[in-house]
Amino acid sequence: MDLPDKILIVGLGATGIATAKFLSRMGKKITITDTKDERSLTHALSELKGVEFDGHFGGHSKDDFLSHRLIIISPGVDSELPELVEARRNGVRVTGEIELASTFVDEPIIAITGTNGKTTVTSLTGNIFKKAYGDVFVGGNIGNPLFNYILNGKKTAYAILEISSFQLETIESFHPKNAVLLNITEDHLDRYCNYNDYVKAKHRIFENQNKDDYAILNSNLKDIKGIKARRLFFSANEILSEGAFYNQGNMYVRVNGKEFIYKRDLSLLVGIHNTENILAALLISHLNNIDQGIAEEALRNFKGLDHRVELVRKLNGITFYNDSKATNVDATRRALESIGQNVILIAGGKDKGGSYKVIADIIDRVKVMVLFGEAKKRIYEELGDLTETYKVNSLEDAARRAFNVASPGDIVLFSPMCSSFDMFRDYKERGNVFKKIVGSL
Repeated sequence: MDLPDKILIVGLGATGIATAKFLSRMGKKITITDTKDERSLTHALSELKGVEFDGHFGGHSKDDFLSHRLIIISPGVDSELPELVEARRNGVRVTGEIELASTFVDEPIIAITGTNGKTTVTSLTGNIFKKAYGDVFVGGNIGNPLFNYILNGKKTAYAILEISSFQLETIESFHPKNAVLLNITEDHLDRYCNYNDYVKAKHRIFENQNKDDYAILNSNLKDIKGIKARRLFFSANEILSEGAFYNQGNMYVRVNGKEFIYKRDLSLLVGIHNTENILAALLISHLNNIDQGIAEEALRNFKGLDHRVELVRKLNGITFYNDSKATNVDATRRALESIGQNVILIAGGKDKGGSYKVIADIIDRVKVMVLFGEAKKRIYEELGDLTETYKVNSLEDAARRAFNVASPGDIVLFSPMCSSFDMFRDYKERGNVFKKIVGSL
């Protein structure tokens, strides 16, 4: 791709850092802008030691956005930021790291998106492919920007990428060989004008595919129009003549006239949502000619990820789970469906605009609800009269209150339904704080 000599990077997170390093290597003149001040960006700036750039921090300058022909935004930056809207109006090209980086990648790309489960499916698929092919790149929204792959200079068989709706907003030519859409439920309504805009962003993962590619979808998404790739579906509750499905303790993959059968209890991952996640990963694997024995071994050894219904501790007959990755209501619903009854639910954080009533029909599983954070008032208004509910001031208060009201046999589930940004840097920090608090009880 022909790039201008001067480029503006908006946002100095992991993606901005990788982008700056790549553009510096190409000899480009870089300006970086971020609303955070230099003190807040100390760690990020230390990562750019040796990289020449102009840094404008603590807010955005309109002049920066209008004096460059190309602007690269990080996923956390709203593509409808007023400065970006005006830049586009003045003929400035605005794109994202995943779009730009993908133009420098010749290896086949497997791209995975969905409201929930995408990190699990990306990680599990990566584990299977690593056993089969020795080395693959696993990255994207999972915390390892695609530019890191290019910077490393080591070629691998595949690039397996978790892709967010935010990244899909700015694609132009991004073209995965396999594009996977796991599910879509309400999320990020604090960023999108409405649910339909969020859905449209997710659907863009199929935009540049052709008849030689595969679009892999949950069977409840059969009505999506405009997909040019060959469609294959997976389902945890519907028998399919082609694709992947679950039935009576077994998982079936039917592709290219062949059938492969896996025992569901091979995997340590629990819940119907994880059955869907496994089916998607197995379907991807067989479409790329991976041997069943290799897939079985990888599946058997995959223990799941931190902060996803993660067992923390058992104390006085009470079991504690950390599900800090549950940053939307549907994720919490899936957790509740997986772990049974007598739950003390800890929830709250930064409100994302969706309805919390999504879990109202299974609230009978929740014995007590403990709410904290910015969203506690709205959660209380929508669900507080359905079960015994407390509002507290901090995550530590919430964990201690949950412990005090729990009885032997109860489950304390930290599944926030909200993002972490009112009190924490990200869901990982939030989950680690919770685990530390539980460890001190």
